[in-house]
Amino acid sequence: MKSFLLCLLLTLGLSPLAFAQNPYRDQILIQARVITRATEKNDYNTQAKKAYPKLQEQMGGSEKMAQALKEKSKKLFSMGIDLREIQLGEPGNIFEAGQELHCLVSQTIVFETPPGKLKQASWLLAISNNNGKDWYFIDVSNLNEKKIKELFPDFNPALKIPAEKKAELLKED
Repeated sequence: MKSFLLCLLLTLGLSPLAFAQNPYRDQILIQARVITRATEKNDYNTQAKKAYPKLQEQMGGSEKMAQALKEKSKKLFSMGIDLREIQLGEPGNIFEAGQELHCLVSQTIVFETPPGKLKQASWLLAISNNNGKDWYFIDVSNLNEKKIKELFPDFNPALKIPAEKKAELLKED
């Protein structure tokens, strides 16, 4: 009986640690939905404004970034590639990186292409520079080690950027 009570107390005491959630989860998802919905609706200005500020700066400001996003979208559309849907997954763990907080958010993107619908798993890096109040985003498929060092001098190496996954052709129902 003593061992049962001891196990129960240990389990109850450790359960908050075992099931701890990202404290910024809801705020990250709300703000990530803004950028994913803007992407689905070709709202390039909102996409640019929710992009990481240092990336905006590198691209010449949010207006130039919005124009570049528009051109990229036109190019994909001319190749027969059309974005259909973005589904967000759960935000991962929070990592401190200097004065910023970083977190990966999984996403699944569905494209219409000439051979059929493609499903692509990818990740957004969520970045906050004001203790989780506001979040900016960058698609990690555009990040290599050099770009990470340029944009995030204090990047926490404990946060591992997942390798890009191959897109999957969906079978028609």
